[in-house]
Amino acid sequence: MAYTIKEVEEKTGISSHTLRFWAKNNLFPFIQRDDNNIRYFSENDLGWVAVVHCLRQSGLSVGQIKEYVDLCLKGESTFEARLAIIQKQRDETAKIINEYQRALDKLESKVQFYEDAIYKREKEKIERLNPNELKSYFENPQNKHYKGVGENAAKTLAK
Repeated sequence: MAYTIKEVEEKTGISSHTLRFWAKNNLFPFIQRDDNNIRYFSENDLGWVAVVHCLRQSGLSVGQIKEYVDLCLKGESTFEARLAIIQKQRDETAKIINEYQRALDKLESKVQFYEDAIYKREKEKIERLNPNELKSYFENPQNKHYKGVGENAAKTLAK
């Protein structure tokens, strides 16, 4: 089956603009064109789209991807060179993921800090309320996210 650029865009989520740019840079070595010069992608070409997209997402430049594609076209004699490119990019990607994971962990600890501080502040505020103030506090829609705090405070006040 053959797909137009628009159909490939719909299947992959990669914009037709990007697909055309990659095609103009010869990243899809087997794309066919009809008499009207319209590109048609085969199932095999969709595989190339997936590989190129992966390599771009991992940070390789179009030039580096072109080098990889050219090596692929030379056959099995370039396996070692291709492996080296993929291993290097895998290592770079893993490094970036680890850096993002450290940043995410720090952000998570900050979120927890602020949620705990807000919870503590609200709990102390609630514990100072008399029963009538407590009831009106939790009837206010803005305070619904402190429901658990209020339930505990209400139980404490009921004792």
